[in-house]
Amino acid sequence: MLTPPSPHSPVLSALSDSSDSDSSDNHDILTNYYNRAQDAIATLRDEVEKARVLHRPDEPMPRAPQLHLLVHFGEHRPHLFRHKLRVDPEIFDDILDQISDHPIFQNNSNNPQLPVSIQLAIFLNRAGHYGNAITLQDAAQWAGVSVGSVVNCTNRVMVALLDQHDLFMGFPPHNSQDFERARRYTAEVTTCPEWQNGVLAVDGTTIDLYATPGFYHQVFYDRKSKYSLGCQAVIMPHNLLIVDYSLGHPGSVHDAYAFRSTRIYQEHDTLLPANHWIWADSAYPLNTWCIPPFKKPRNGRLTANQKTFNFHLSSVCFFLFLIFSLFIFI
Repeated sequence: MLTPPSPHSPVLSALSDSSDSDSSDNHDILTNYYNRAQDAIATLRDEVEKARVLHRPDEPMPRAPQLHLLVHFGEHRPHLFRHKLRVDPEIFDDILDQISDHPIFQNNSNNPQLPVSIQLAIFLNRAGHYGNAITLQDAAQWAGVSVGSVVNCTNRVMVALLDQHDLFMGFPPHNSQDFERARRYTAEVTTCPEWQNGVLAVDGTTIDLYATPGFYHQVFYDRKSKYSLGCQAVIMPHNLLIVDYSLGHPGSVHDAYAFRSTRIYQEHDTLLPANHWIWADSAYPLNTWCIPPFKKPRNGRLTANQKTFNFHLSSVCFFLFLIFSLFIFI
């Protein structure tokens, strides 16, 4: 509780020179100062009471990291290793060798980064799971690190992997062994030597979005009643090498339209050898370099030759796209 100002205060000193006849006015001024000070302190007290912590903080979350289990999984239970990181142990080691020397993992801080192997494991664990199964808190508890470390590790590995893009993504030369092996593989699968020049396969899928987009969400609503992004990928059937892709179209966009964004669509004259083509399903346009099955005409029927062609093409596409879907979309 405040008390009235001391007689030695500047306010009273200034007023001491006044005559005794003004004593009542001086008292009113002092009372006014006093009341205003009390109001200001009461206001500050109310603000402090609103902002202060009214309970003791919770006990810190105990950490029980499981990263050490990956070593055991890699040596004795590779199926559990794949379940956690979605890659084989050998592939994990290959990726680690490719990115370990990237400058993103170097700094001059007094707090050193986590080992690159741990950062890669955190990234692959997050990338291989979806939605509530891999929240930041879940990843932090699994790895025994903070939420901020999970975010930093993910961002660093993404930077390192994207810098490897041009090294691994691209079309092989026309006279390369990849094209020769693809021709030989297709001839063996189809038992039709005339079809051996179908050295590529294309298909599309959708990648589900975790939440409804804030802008233009209607265009992301796909035929499966989900909000998603469209993805097109072109592979070589003999080794599942991805040579071209397109990513980013809304999920409602048709495969035939999204296919136009791929490099193979725009530069097929130079990328494909002469008299070579891509296998596709009925969603894609028919061209000399893109072979889908015949579509049944409206109010009409397919000819006998067209049905025969579709029958044999379906056996090719079934085998190729079964492998394709298992490799890309699971």
